[in-house]
Amino acid sequence: MHGVLRRNVKDVDPEVRMKKEREKIKKYRALLENVLDRKKKKDYSKQAFDLTTELLDWNPETYSAWNYRREILLNGIFPNLTDAQKQDVLNNELKYVTMKLKDHPKVYWLFNHRRWSLENAPYPDWQSELMLTEHLLIKDQRNFHAWHYRRYVVAAVEKTNGTSLARRELEYTRVAIEADFSNFSAWHSRTKLLQTILNEESDEEQREKLRSTFLSQELDTIHQAIFTDPEDSSSWIYHRWLMGFCHAPNENALLLPPTKEQCADLLRQEINLIHELYEMEPENRWCCELLIEYGRSLQRINPQLVDGKEQEEWVQLARKLQTIDPLRKGRYLQVQKEIEQVSTV
Repeated sequence: MHGVLRRNVKDVDPEVRMKKEREKIKKYRALLENVLDRKKKKDYSKQAFDLTTELLDWNPETYSAWNYRREILLNGIFPNLTDAQKQDVLNNELKYVTMKLKDHPKVYWLFNHRRWSLENAPYPDWQSELMLTEHLLIKDQRNFHAWHYRRYVVAAVEKTNGTSLARRELEYTRVAIEADFSNFSAWHSRTKLLQTILNEESDEEQREKLRSTFLSQELDTIHQAIFTDPEDSSSWIYHRWLMGFCHAPNENALLLPPTKEQCADLLRQEINLIHELYEMEPENRWCCELLIEYGRSLQRINPQLVDGKEQEEWVQLARKLQTIDPLRKGRYLQVQKEIEQVSTV
């Protein structure tokens, strides 16, 4: 209303505000003590259940209240219910968690209780859960709790339907990464999905074609990411994961070329590209670190592919890293010593 003075929150007497806070804390502690006492006494009544709701409304991270709530459901509520009634109760649990997720989208215990509710539900609706994860990730594409939960839900959908969603999920992560290259959770999901898709292909010839296509596509995306934002660590970590198998092949190195010679060619290709970026970004830690790391990987494959000049460059890069990244100075000093020892052999 016009002409009415609006009181600023800052105008409230600090002592009055502190008094109110103390009263809230006192009430919370009394409620927590009451709930824990009932839990100890194995009180599985409706009143006890309602008290867990009250406590979780105060603080959804009170994991003891979630644990007690599940005990009440299992021991005090479920035993006398039909499957349909049990489903109704758990649907209400899911609605309650959904309400809490709106204000607390990164609380682990909410996702934990949601999983429990679905795993105990006679008729879990996994498709609705998949839609929920999409809503959560639209609000925050880097919510790693939501990404982790999505992988769990996708696995449940696949088990229920008997079909793989790996290719669909790979496309989902691609869209997320193109929207934000710093989406570490999306990059991480790709490490799992690519391997899953390749493992699902039984035809060796088709699998090799897929491997080659995937490797080319992944490198194109990574190159775009590191040249767009050289300081962002997410794409560099993914690049390191991809290239790191070159000198130590194992069952996870599905994207890499099948021979050491081809791995060496790939390493040299990436070293040259990072060198281009290094010339534009000489203080970039990732450029310095991976030029050393990939160069040494190349040396392990074939020492003849690396000359003394390149090894001396690694020493200079290690010294620079000790200056631009002093928190890891000891590690870089150790790397420098290792390079110098190999160079003198």
